[in-house]
Amino acid sequence: MMIKQMMLIGLRRLTIASALTLASIAVAHAQSAPNPWEAFEYPEINNFDMPALEIFELENGIRFYLVEDRELPLIDLTVLVRTGGILVPDDKVGLQNLTGAVMRSGGSVNYPDNELNRMLENRAAEIETEIGFSSGSARMNVLANDFEALLPVFLDVLVNPAFPEERLQLAITQQRSSITRRNDDQGSVANREFQRLIYGQQSKYARRIENATLSNITKQDVLDFHKQAFVSRNMMVGVTGDFDVAEMRALLSDAFAVVPAGDASLLEFPPVDYNLDSGIFLVDKPDVNQSYVLLGHIGGMRDSPDYAALQVMNRVLSGGFSSRLMQVVRSELGLAYSVFGSYGSGLYFPGTFSAGVMTQSDSTSAAIEAIVAQIRRLQDEPISDAELRDTKDQFLNTLVFQYPGISAVLRERMNNDYAGLPPDTFEQLVAQIQQVSVADVQSVAQRYLRPDTLRILVVGNAAELGDQLERFGNVQSVDISIPQ
Repeated sequence: MMIKQMMLIGLRRLTIASALTLASIAVAHAQSAPNPWEAFEYPEINNFDMPALEIFELENGIRFYLVEDRELPLIDLTVLVRTGGILVPDDKVGLQNLTGAVMRSGGSVNYPDNELNRMLENRAAEIETEIGFSSGSARMNVLANDFEALLPVFLDVLVNPAFPEERLQLAITQQRSSITRRNDDQGSVANREFQRLIYGQQSKYARRIENATLSNITKQDVLDFHKQAFVSRNMMVGVTGDFDVAEMRALLSDAFAVVPAGDASLLEFPPVDYNLDSGIFLVDKPDVNQSYVLLGHIGGMRDSPDYAALQVMNRVLSGGFSSRLMQVVRSELGLAYSVFGSYGSGLYFPGTFSAGVMTQSDSTSAAIEAIVAQIRRLQDEPISDAELRDTKDQFLNTLVFQYPGISAVLRERMNNDYAGLPPDTFEQLVAQIQQVSVADVQSVAQRYLRPDTLRILVVGNAAELGDQLERFGNVQSVDISIPQ
């Protein structure tokens, strides 16, 4: 037994020594040889040619977008609806969420919930509905052979949802459960409260669902909201998949003729009342030993002529592992588990500029100062030509992955039309990014970033933080208690 153990020990030592020797040889070779990937020959990237797009409109106001895609025997149908939480009064916040959820979970007049679920499961089909802040949507994904049979089912869910009381109450209970847990996650608390710091406690853009608003919502409210929203004057329909365009056009024209015309919804987005004043705010979360920090100010609009330059600037500052925040704050200074940022440009109201970090409690102020220093650096020093080239290449190369299939490309086209953007918005962005210069990046940094008027929010352990936040001003406490 002893001899066997000694042999095993000797063998293990020999293996380790061999591994170390091989590693040393590999390191020496890597130091003397060029990077192997520099010798790769990369083929030309194939151009993506979007199949022909057919657009037509019915007399009842519905606009259709059809694209054939014969790669798989599937058909994907998406309905975009002009509605949203922006239409919901302050005392009923959450109405749009409940309506969108129970439309599908509650089934329709002719296809009750359990029957609908079995039907879709047996045919490996999907029907989904949801309503967000500025739009609603419904989607069906089915085998091509089942499309004609399931289209009336989809339309019944769209136009005649049952909204059974028990399903509505279940959805309300689920929302109440989410409210009780909304302060559990540090990042969720930070993002929610940062919105309120930027847009204001009473702003429509920072509202949140409360127990009181749920108590104010009745089944009649849900019925009325649905009736106002799901009319033909508010609808855009996109279809991609394995079909003949002429046949699909005839089929859709007949099927969607049953949708009531109604009146088009008018979505009015109030202006943002934002004052450029700084502040330091603290959410005391005693159950954590690190800080989640967000700092920033109001952002911009998507239709800004500087949008492309702002996005390149944002990539330099916070665009992944090669960004300055990641390289300096995390890698060089070792102050962060995670560091990130974004210059938001809204479609309907201004977005937010924010930079964030997760860091140890005792390094919170140092991490904040390091981020602010990088923002100032963008304003004070022009970036290098190499940094601009690499950033633009990275940006342009990642854009394609935002659209993994033809259906995603078509939905983006529909979203652009919905928002009033030109059809060639994507192509314009690519061309504009290619034209961004070093001077452009520094110019937008100087004009749009305001490091002297940042609002800083820290979600962390007040006892561990001590007095280090006071160097940024009078620390204001943020109450996140949940109203009953």
